[in-house]
Parts: sequence; C-alpha cells; structure tokens
Amino acid sequence: MDFIKREKLYIFMLFFILAVNILNAGRVEKTQVREEKPLSAMTFNETGITEQKIKSYIVSDRPGARFFRYGLILGAFIFLLAIALNIAFIFLGKKLVVIGGANTIPVSWGIRDIVRASLIVIFLGYIVAIIEGFIFKMFNIDIGLNLRMILNTFIVDIAVVMVVVYFVTVKHGEKIQALGLKLSSCFRNILSGIAAYTFILPLLLIALLLSIMVLNFFGYTPPPQPVFDVFMEERRVNVLLLLTVFVSILGPVAEEVFFRGFMYSAIKKRFGIVAAVFLSASIFSLLHTNIVGFLPIMILGALLAYLYEKTGSLMSSITVHIIHNSIIVSFVFFIKELMA
Repeated sequence: MDFIKREKLYIFMLFFILAVNILNAGRVEKTQVREEKPLSAMTFNETGITEQKIKSYIVSDRPGARFFRYGLILGAFIFLLAIALNIAFIFLGKKLVVIGGANTIPVSWGIRDIVRASLIVIFLGYIVAIIEGFIFKMFNIDIGLNLRMILNTFIVDIAVVMVVVYFVTVKHGEKIQALGLKLSSCFRNILSGIAAYTFILPLLLIALLLSIMVLNFFGYTPPPQPVFDVFMEERRVNVLLLLTVFVSILGPVAEEVFFRGFMYSAIKKRFGIVAAVFLSASIFSLLHTNIVGFLPIMILGALLAYLYEKTGSLMSSITVHIIHNSIIVSFVFFIKELMA
C-alpha cells in the first residue's frame, strides 16, 4: 500500500498509457489498410534501383551526383583507414586510446528514476498528441502528416531533456554536469569520438550484413520504417531540412542525454560497468524497433557507453551519434535521388 501511495501518480500514467495503446490497437486494426507496399519494406529490385542505374547516376551531371561522388571517395578512404586501424589493433598490439577523464563519480539517481522519467515522457507525448489533434480539428488546421510527425518528435526530444534535467537537478540536487554535459576537453572528446567511430565502422557493416543474410535465409520481411518513408515521400525542401536536423542533430543529443547520461549511469550504479554497457545498449537498440539493425545498433550503443565511461563527457558519444545518423540520412537521400 505504501508503494501505491508513493507512486500513485506514476501508476496513473502507466494505466493511461496502457489504455491509450489498447484503444489505438483496436482502431489501427480496423483502419490500417494500405494497398501499396511502403518503400522501406521494398528491396532494391522492387524499387527499380539497379547497378546500372547507380553507375549512371554517379557519373551524371545531376546536382546531387557530385556530392555523392566525393562522399563515396571519402567513405572509401575512411573505410580503408578503419581497416588499417583494426589490423594495427589485432596484429600489432596497438591500443585504441580514448582521451579524457574517466566517469567514476557515482550518481544519486537510480533505476526507479529511469522508469519514472520514461513514464512521464511517454505520458506527455500522448497528452501533446491529444491536445494537438483537438486544436488542429477545432481550427481546421492541416500541416500534413510529415510536418506533424516532425513537430511531435521535436516536442518529445525537448520533453526528454527537460524531464532528465528536472530529475537530476531538482529531485536529486545535482549539477547538470553530472549527466556528462560539460565543455571541458571538448575538442579532444570530439576527436576521440571520430577516432572510435572510424575504428568500429567495419564491425558495424559486418554486423549489418550478417543480420541481413540471416533474416533473408529465414525469409523474414522487415516491417516499414516510418522515418525512412517520410524522407522518401516528402517533397518540400523546408520539411526535409527540418527532418534532417531532427534526425541528425537534435535526436542524437536528446538520446545521449537519456541513454548514456541518465540511464547508463543509473544501471552502472546498481549493476556495474559491464552490465550497464550491455543493458543500456540493448534497450537503446530495442527502442529503435528495427530487427535488421538490432545488432549494429546494439554494438553502436555499447561504443557510446564505452566512450561516456572513458571520457566522463557526453561530447564524444554525441559526436559519434551525430556522425552515424548523418551517414544514414545521406544514404536515404542517395536512394531518394536514384528514384527521382
């Protein structure tokens, strides 16, 4: 009974979230009928992208072709550098040195705070969506599904950061630096992030290829990826620019504050470093709801936690996250150009 009294607000949020999901599940089951197969669930052959079409585009005079030509050259150079770094690490006994202060100071918040903060963010997300829908309907406003998704994503990202900062600074009386939000050794931490991502890049590609091969062997068809489909379907330049900023910059910052600065620190305090790296990376990957990318995203999450642990700063993990998401967005734009 004491637990219910103490956590009654969070229990209410939990039941509200469950109720909304149950209601939405029934509604989606009745209304979700899509005749066309979404682009994110298609193979290259189904989209009409062939090897010859890729070659023709790369050597063409189209505006984006030059950017992607230079991008391929840079990517090939970075990949060769990554191979060289891995060879040096494996066969020559070299070590990957991450510069910075170790993250050894225990935090005052715990796993219960992670659950509470998560419930608040999800609850606020639903409340914002309900109010937003009511206002749009009342004033007959139609900004389009894509722009609405960007707006909701922006609100959720802001809510994540604000809720985490509230728990750390107000509920536990710590400084914001306890999350790893510090500018000391900023440039060195950025360089550490770039070096670490370059080093692990071949492993990410191998993990992705293995995942695709295994899933293809079992005949698994990946579910649609809404963000990818939005990028492919949207034609307004300003909306695409906003979406790129959110996916490449704002999203990574908010996710690093929550997953590494907040969640990793709490799990580490309770279970230790190894468990914290594995659990935070697993949850990080699961919440991306992409079975094809589960293993690569989990490896990436482990790298991000490692960098945070070694440097004591979020700057290196934010750098890696921004680079990774920017590469994915560039690839999506490449596909979009090929299909234009």
